[in-house]
Amino acid sequence: MATVLTRLACAAAAISIAGAAFAQSVGDRISVGAIELQNLPAQTLAAGRCGLFLWSKTERPVFILFATESPARALVRIGNREHRLDRKQASGEAVLGHYEKQTFAGGKYSFEIDLTYDREAQLKDGAVIERGVLRTRDQKGFVTVLPVGGMIGCQAT
Repeated sequence: MATVLTRLACAAAAISIAGAAFAQSVGDRISVGAIELQNLPAQTLAAGRCGLFLWSKTERPVFILFATESPARALVRIGNREHRLDRKQASGEAVLGHYEKQTFAGGKYSFEIDLTYDREAQLKDGAVIERGVLRTRDQKGFVTVLPVGGMIGCQAT
């Protein structure tokens, strides 16, 4: 578990060095169109499982999405409540159970994620996200794009 947390801290540092993006975070939240994503608490992985950890690429990174490969589900925090969203679509290459393109949806929320993994990074039990975006579409059809970064971390068995 310590190695997963160490990797997460490194990923957060790398994201903050990457520079400001188009959206701006305010404390522990970031507005993505009409949706305000809030910072998630630390997440625990079960032995033998891998998790996708995404932060906003903003001046103050916010941990906005956590996804598991089995069950294929994402966790976000909106309106002081955690929402579990099922993976509805996936395409591209799978890395440790997480695809380059994924759509997570549930209730009135839907997020599309496009990721490029760093093939050169030598990470044991994980993968670094070289670049990524999170998209959401409002009821009028307007799309908001948020640059994201992060990693996949796996808990050893």
